[in-house]
Amino acid sequence: MFEVIKNSIDTYTKYIGMILFFSIPFILSLLLPLFSPAPVFSALGGYFLRSGSIPELTNADLAVIALSVGASLLFLSLALVAVTLVVKASRTRTRVSAEAMRNLGKYTLVVFAIFAIVKVVQILLLSYLLSISVDEFPLLLLNFFIFLGMFYLAPAIVLEEKKPVPAFLSSFKHISRRPMNFVIWLVVAFVLIYVVSSLSFMMFNDAMMRQGFTIIVNSLFILPFLVVLQAHLYMLKYTIVK
Repeated sequence: MFEVIKNSIDTYTKYIGMILFFSIPFILSLLLPLFSPAPVFSALGGYFLRSGSIPELTNADLAVIALSVGASLLFLSLALVAVTLVVKASRTRTRVSAEAMRNLGKYTLVVFAIFAIVKVVQILLLSYLLSISVDEFPLLLLNFFIFLGMFYLAPAIVLEEKKPVPAFLSSFKHISRRPMNFVIWLVVAFVLIYVVSSLSFMMFNDAMMRQGFTIIVNSLFILPFLVVLQAHLYMLKYTIVK
């Protein structure tokens, strides 16, 4: 595991310029929800919707939220695919620029389509449960299983060119075979994001300054490294990769 983390750090530092460039969409994906009306709130650099307030939203509110979430998912997909392509090119000894130009758009649209479909289904199910006053726990459980299927989605599509359903199933298989890798990624992600959030509170008193600092650091440094680590963890399924 230490070797994988070391390889991830090596890839990140070696291609830092290109990774930073491809990480710009991460900033946009985190900034766009700011244009959504209440009840969107932020926590640890992420944005969330208070589900209990959904019935109170107007059609205009819902339209703004849908547009901002859709654009955010598109930029998120672009950044995920681009950074994963950097890892793929680094391991296959191909030119990163050629790899990106050839496949970036195709992979981004596939990943975005999956993200968008999943998000729509989640919102529809949540709205239905709220309308019949049913507890949200079943949906939370379902969302967790969806998260497991989405976790290695981008690496499966970019690294192996899998179709959406096989990519979804591949994520489940990889996590079930190497659950500790998944747990370690979660721990690393939590620690890094928590450190950034804590630093923002230590350095700034103004809420907007803290929010801006968190978005920039998470977008340009934390999320890209986590994507690189994720790709390296996925490649452990090949016995020749150490």
